Amino acid sequence: MTVCIDKYIDKLTRLRVGYVGSHGRPHKPAILLAIMSMVETGRLNGNRITYSADLYDLFKKYFAIVKTEHDAVNMRDPFWRLRTDGLIEHCANAGFEASIETDPNPPTVGRLQQVCSYSALPADFYSLLCNPDSRRQLRQSLIERYFADKAVEIEQVICEERGIGAYEQTLEKMVETDERNPLAPTEAIRSQAFRRVVLRAYDYRCAACGLRVILDDLVLAEAAHLIPYATSRDDDPRNGMALCKNHHWAMDRHLIAPTTHLNWRISGCLDDRIEGQKDLIDLNGRSVILPKQPKYHPKTKSLRWRQRKLIPA
Repeated sequence: MTVCIDKYIDKLTRLRVGYVGSHGRPHKPAILLAIMSMVETGRLNGNRITYSADLYDLFKKYFAIVKTEHDAVNMRDPFWRLRTDGLIEHCANAGFEASIETDPNPPTVGRLQQVCSYSALPADFYSLLCNPDSRRQLRQSLIERYFADKAVEIEQVICEERGIGAYEQTLEKMVETDERNPLAPTEAIRSQAFRRVVLRAYDYRCAACGLRVILDDLVLAEAAHLIPYATSRDDDPRNGMALCKNHHWAMDRHLIAPTTHLNWRISGCLDDRIEGQKDLIDLNGRSVILPKQPKYHPKTKSLRWRQRKLIPA
């Protein structure tokens, strides 16, 4: 184990980060900190890493702490190039093996998802990260090498992520066991955990219009409570729904509502002659775009509440 951990401490402290003058780019270390947090909180499906909104959100939290004015938010290039450091292996989809080996430049996000089924850490590196003691040593070596002056802020994110991960697991358990809503942690932890669980359930797709946009720095879907948390104190993911900003706004103002029949109803106060309102009216009677897993489908109680709040004509 000692030899193995020394090997990876050496790799972590010799990353090919790229320099602007004497400034080392923080992207690769920030990605690795994000991956370490995902391992710690159980958010990886075994040793399988996908280029996902979850990973990107976490990368941005670390990156916001360590970036300078010279650093642009970009996870795609350094994520792809971590393979040259011997820390990530990209596993090709059938027929794209040559692309993984020969493409000289990092692919676009779409191309990455086309050629790569998933990425993985070297097996011995992943085993080390699954062990709390060795993970702590590896993470500390990374922080001391690249971000020693930001150690306190980084530790705050690490602690917050532990809390978010624990509450995510609590919310997932609620879906499985139908337990009552637990005592919520801090607002920041509660809201982030709810957002992550709901958006994953809906695959980041608006349940009203079907819009699904995931770019390098943008996810357009939002997690909306059906019965507002201030009213229900209910973070059950089945009291949530993924919506784009426009339909989230319209639902919160009771202009549209999902019904117990799992279709959309619109308020009679809308007028299709007024610019912007026709799009909402066209939603009337359309089915709710539901999560693929039925266990995440919205609760009848929550749908009924929304239906009653719809503004009449």
